[in-house]
Amino acid sequence: MCIRDRIVEIPVCFLPASILRWRVLDPMAYATRGSVEGAVMALQRGWAINLSGGYHHASLSSGGGFCVYADITIVTRFLREFYPERIDRVMIVDLDAHQGNGHERDFIGDNNTYIVDMYNHRIYPGDSYAKQAISKDISVTHMDEDQEFLAKLRRGLGDALSEFTPSFLIYNAGTDCMQNDPLGNLELSPAGIVERDQIVFEMALSRNIPILMVLSGGYQLANAPCIADSVENLLRTLKR
Repeated sequence: MCIRDRIVEIPVCFLPASILRWRVLDPMAYATRGSVEGAVMALQRGWAINLSGGYHHASLSSGGGFCVYADITIVTRFLREFYPERIDRVMIVDLDAHQGNGHERDFIGDNNTYIVDMYNHRIYPGDSYAKQAISKDISVTHMDEDQEFLAKLRRGLGDALSEFTPSFLIYNAGTDCMQNDPLGNLELSPAGIVERDQIVFEMALSRNIPILMVLSGGYQLANAPCIADSVENLLRTLKR
């Protein structure tokens, strides 16, 4: 298997480079730029949502799990380089069903980056080396329905924000934790996804922490309308 096949999880080595760039690499590069521009907007307005990005299996040195570019790491480094007077301590809240091992590998030993990772420990990638970077490791299983999942989130994120005061929060809002996802094997309902996102936004904004949301994984046709419902709910909530 060639490196490109391993990263995007499908056989693409037979494709001409121009097709691969057009259909895979360029869209992910544009989405990565969207994460950076969204972070700048969040600094200006308090929050922003990139309707793509969240390539949390990619590190600066390698890709994997459909992820080519390490947009979460790139955003963190961009903010620290270009807004050093405002941004130093960054919290990454990763609620995709899978461990965010890419950005975790990039921030091992970085005391100014606090990673909350709430994921199914029984599925890909099972990266024990990357787990060194997780500050708050929250395990969820297919037995955790909305009430249990959201209670774990409130408790875990509340504890994290008591332990660490970030100047910026990156929220990786994967929807592969929704019930019937073929890869996530979790049981959160669409309504639970909407409430989950609202919890994260409210906990950040009530503390005056700028927040950038990126979308990450989700492998059902039902994901798009669920995300739309969540974004509409956030817009209504933020207008109040």
